[in-house]
Amino acid sequence: MRRVYLSVVAVIMALSAISCSNDKVLIDKELPAGNIVFERMVNDTVYVHQELRGSKKAWFYWAFRARGCQGKRLTFVFTRSFALCERGPLVSLDKGKTYEYLAEEGSTPHTFTYTFPADAKEVWFYECHPYTPEMWESFVKNRNHKGKFETGVLCKTRKGRDVSFFRMTPQNAAPKKSLFLSARHHCSEAPAAYVMEGLVATFLEESELGAWLRENIELTVVPFVDMDGAVEGDQGKWRLPHDHNRDYTEFLYPETAALAGLMAETEPQIFIDFHNPKLYKYNDNYIYTPYKDYYGVNEVNFSALMEKYQEGGLKYQQSDDLPFGVSWNTSKNYTDGYNVTNWAHFNIKNIEICRTIEFPFAYSNGELVYPDKLRKFGHGMARAIRAYVEGEVLVTEMPKVE
Repeated sequence: MRRVYLSVVAVIMALSAISCSNDKVLIDKELPAGNIVFERMVNDTVYVHQELRGSKKAWFYWAFRARGCQGKRLTFVFTRSFALCERGPLVSLDKGKTYEYLAEEGSTPHTFTYTFPADAKEVWFYECHPYTPEMWESFVKNRNHKGKFETGVLCKTRKGRDVSFFRMTPQNAAPKKSLFLSARHHCSEAPAAYVMEGLVATFLEESELGAWLRENIELTVVPFVDMDGAVEGDQGKWRLPHDHNRDYTEFLYPETAALAGLMAETEPQIFIDFHNPKLYKYNDNYIYTPYKDYYGVNEVNFSALMEKYQEGGLKYQQSDDLPFGVSWNTSKNYTDGYNVTNWAHFNIKNIEICRTIEFPFAYSNGELVYPDKLRKFGHGMARAIRAYVEGEVLVTEMPKVE
């Protein structure tokens, strides 16, 4: 009986530590797309780790709220795997209205230290700039848009959430090209969604460029493929039995089957899937496209156009694109199943541009990544798309792989 009693006491003490931590200090995941496990607090050091939630490999997304820390200087330690880029976490003192990087006090891949302002009753910490479905809905609804568009429900997720789509079609003539955009196949890769938003915003702006895009290009957008994961704060990457961007062989998820059906209906000539890369790995501080083994000059020329027309100061270079067969970009990366770009290449007739684009979480060629810069890069992408549709050619041969 004494052994049983001691184990019960241990469980009660552990639960008390999770809810109370250090007297008034509270660490939880009660914020948009929250993800954290509080382990313990020893003096001024807080031990935590990110939730994998069904992913088969360690991944690095997390987001948590800290309360009762006014005036304290605390060190946060991620105990399971690396979780921080060179700039440390993003910090918000106004419940998500604004964020700043925490570089001034230093960080490592596993730790950061933060001095809480004396009046900061609640502080939010994120691994990266978040982008929620509510932000997309606000973007679509609360602007003075030019042109007509439609929004609707692509399908229901496994958990009953609506997966939305956006479509804009020329009103006065048949489109010269059809453009299809998708994001959040890996739900924790939020910053790339700002680029997609910036591209879509160009179609809606009152400018000569916006008018040209509306008159010449059909646009279809699926902004949140893994909607459940984006809402709940999952990793998404390496989800068991496979993640959404390896599901274009089996179609286990309603979202991937519905997206494939919509793409087959619209038959785009240009398809772009928006992603963010790893941390501390090849090219993770660059904007780049991983080339496929079937890529030709058309794709390389589009990269050159993106470099020419880029905006926002994130310094994209076509030479940073990742050739097929280099680093992780090999056929072994797709043993779990086709990703969406592979499926589109082999199933959508007359497709011309079919690519993934990776946008860094914090640095791009030495420049800090912020939402406004990402949006402006999306605006530059719209200019590159126009140049491509109008037939501008900058590259006529494939680059040599050294």
